[in-house]
Amino acid sequence: MILSTVIIPLLTIGAVLQMPDEYTSDATLVVVRQQVSQRYVDPTNTIPVSEALQTMTREILSRTRLLGIIDAFGLYPAEKQRLKPDRLTEHMRKQIAVTPIEQPRNIRGMSDLSAFTVSYTAETPQLAQEVASRLTSLFIEENMKAQGGQATTTAKFLTEQLEEAKKKLDAAEGRLRDFKLRNLGELPQQEQSNLGTLTDLRIQLQSNLSNRSRAEQQRIGLESVLSGNIARLNSDRSALLARFTPKHPEVVKIDGQIEGLQGLLTELQNGKTGIVKPQQGQVPTDPIVAQLKGQVEANLMETENLTRDEQRLRLEVSQYQTRLRLTPVREQQLTGILRDYELYKRDYEDLLGKQLNSQLTANLEEQQAGQHFRLVDPPSLPSVPSGPKRAKISLASLVGGLGLGVVLAFLMDLRTKSFHTEKEVKRHFDAPLVVGVPLVMTPEELWKRKWTRGVELVAAIVMLAVVAAAEVFVAMKSGLL
Repeated sequence: MILSTVIIPLLTIGAVLQMPDEYTSDATLVVVRQQVSQRYVDPTNTIPVSEALQTMTREILSRTRLLGIIDAFGLYPAEKQRLKPDRLTEHMRKQIAVTPIEQPRNIRGMSDLSAFTVSYTAETPQLAQEVASRLTSLFIEENMKAQGGQATTTAKFLTEQLEEAKKKLDAAEGRLRDFKLRNLGELPQQEQSNLGTLTDLRIQLQSNLSNRSRAEQQRIGLESVLSGNIARLNSDRSALLARFTPKHPEVVKIDGQIEGLQGLLTELQNGKTGIVKPQQGQVPTDPIVAQLKGQVEANLMETENLTRDEQRLRLEVSQYQTRLRLTPVREQQLTGILRDYELYKRDYEDLLGKQLNSQLTANLEEQQAGQHFRLVDPPSLPSVPSGPKRAKISLASLVGGLGLGVVLAFLMDLRTKSFHTEKEVKRHFDAPLVVGVPLVMTPEELWKRKWTRGVELVAAIVMLAVVAAAEVFVAMKSGLL
């Protein structure tokens, strides 16, 4: 047990002391949250910081990045001769540690990353500090690039989508404008106006028909007056012809009056003026004829105007009735066009708001007011080796040696054929134990036993003292004492 407890720790300590020292430099970075309220500017990245850190770590510890750092600092010159690039980068990854520091859980039981440490282990303190500084810079640069790149990509994407939405909105506006121009007067919003106009037109038409009826009655009265005058003049002409020839001035005068009145009657019956033209040089001088002529012309003019107005009013009434009949159809057509227009308009306004927000976010990233990493503890210059853990290894070897000694002693005890108690003899032999003879030693044998035990005790003390001294030396070498 003593030999195992002494030899194994001494051999382990000797091997551990031959191992080169390792120095670890570490730095601490904190996650600075967005400094502008999210009520005004949405964050660029909604991914939890812990997931973003994992992605960043995979990017920074990639084969290409690590080979660049190895070449820049001349790391692992001996390993380069015997290891392939993949194995070399895997060896470097084992010497890099990225340790997240989570913040306390909130009232909802959720927590997120608040800080993390980056450490690197090298053969010299200066090299460990330099490589740790490079790794820390890569984390800060990668985060800024990711935040800025995402903001720029988002802004570019939204700009392209906004242009496409603007084209669709313009096309929808054009269809809506063309539809309104093409169906002007038949639109749903013009229905009340059309109803009001149609009512006015019907009132005007009714008034026109009343005036037409009055003019017709007046025309009938004029026809009766003209017929009566013509009959009276014919009677007077017959009386004159009984006394004079047709060439007589009085007869000629009556003939002119009859002709004029007959012409007026013909015009009145046909509803047109100028049908019967007076002969050249024949001008009616009778005041009654002249008065009747004025009344006939006024009646005909009024009838013509009323007829023209009636046609116009009937046409307009028909047009507005058609508009009102088509209004439900136009409303259905307009509903589909407006639905597309409102949809494109809503999409455009939504994209416009998102673009403005993305521009604010990009400006936020440019001013470094968004979420970013800040170095609070720069990479340290280690003064004490971080490895190998000589004290732990030596203590473990001491415990292991002691355990191995106990196991060996137990196995050796199992192999011995001697008996130490009467019970052991009785278990192995059926014959009864009659008498027991105690061990009787001579003075020489007693002295020899005492001397042997003394030597063994001194040797054990010396060996344990050597082991203790070696453990103290290892502790001092490791900087624990």
